[in-house]
Amino acid sequence: MSENETSTVPTISASAIWALERLADIRYGRDTPALGWSITRELIGAGFVRYPTNGRGSVSITAAGQTFLKNRK
Repeated sequence: MSENETSTVPTISASAIWALERLADIRYGRDTPALGWSITRELIGAGFVRYPTNGRGSVSITAAGQTFLKNRK
């Protein structure tokens, strides 16, 4: 590997990773955890979560977010 290669995986904070893991654990109709606006913006900016198109409801994990979590294990 050369030193000039860059990673295409976004760097996110430990808090954002924790929040993404909590969002992934949602099952059986439970509500999503409340996220602070800065964590939400960080996850949206990384492409790991998205808002519904109508602007109502809560964030949901994207395929990129699921892949990120899977690769961490």
